[in-house]
Amino acid sequence: MRRLLTTLALTALVAVGASAAVPTGPAAADTADDLTWSLSPGKGPDPAQVAVGALGADRANYAYTVDPGTEIADRLLVTNLSATSLDLSVYATDASTTREGHLDLLPADAEPTGLGTWLELDVPAGEISLDPGETVRVPFRLVVPEGATPGDHAGGLVTSLRQATGDGALTVDRRLALRVHARVSGELSPGLVVQDVTVSTPTGLHPLATATSTVTYTLENTGDTRIVPTEAVTVTGPGSSAPRSTTAELEEVLPGAVVERTVEVPGVRPLFRAGADVRVDGVVVGIGGGGTALATGAAGGWAVPWSLLAVALLVAGAAVGLSWWRARRSVG
Repeated sequence: MRRLLTTLALTALVAVGASAAVPTGPAAADTADDLTWSLSPGKGPDPAQVAVGALGADRANYAYTVDPGTEIADRLLVTNLSATSLDLSVYATDASTTREGHLDLLPADAEPTGLGTWLELDVPAGEISLDPGETVRVPFRLVVPEGATPGDHAGGLVTSLRQATGDGALTVDRRLALRVHARVSGELSPGLVVQDVTVSTPTGLHPLATATSTVTYTLENTGDTRIVPTEAVTVTGPGSSAPRSTTAELEEVLPGAVVERTVEVPGVRPLFRAGADVRVDGVVVGIGGGGTALATGAAGGWAVPWSLLAVALLVAGAAVGLSWWRARRSVG
């Protein structure tokens, strides 16, 4: 639940058209040349428009519960923290979860198809100019389509500073954003699926040493809600012997996202075969919260103690050789 009120801020220095992960943190961009600005939600003109929560200025980001066809007026505050003037582009876009499991926004040149199309900003020509220390209020409206599907929809309000570097051949895009979530009314259907589980257990030279198994799998949010998953991965020997486990809480996963996971489980005893069991428990987050989802998966793989086998073969070979030598002596 602590992720509900975190700010989705993108303070990356990237080439135009490149995608960057969206870390959480203070909503302030800090660039190498001291061009800095901050974002915060402004006080909305009509708090009664929102079924849960108020359009106050103390919010970390934007979260709404809405019905299809709803329109909500709100504001974004942009403050120039620099000693020089700033010209910033302001626009809305969609949010997503990357394959690595991090929140992200669409690249600047990608057209939104989801919640980003529901946000209408009152920004002439898509740009604002700010004097040093100035705060500009950017009005916007969330216009929910009549056919909007129930569940969570995610996007972001983005401010962008584009600058040419060096000889002008490269343009960098410094972006700062606040996340926007809208939960459309209706029956929620949280769901998770674990698939493509694999396990590998390489062994070392020490014949009695334990090994570290590597378990990979994909996790898909097949439901319509934001989910924070907690994974538990267990590796066992034949007959579920010598179990070793590890657990971790993952970042929030948005609906429709697929995350690729690689988990290392240390202390595994190589017993020729290793089985991996993956269990993911998900908790629905967002306004209203509630709801859970569960997904499991399993796989098996070889965990051969080659060095121990080599020692055993040497011992067996020596025993056979000793028996042969004794037999030869008795015959002689």
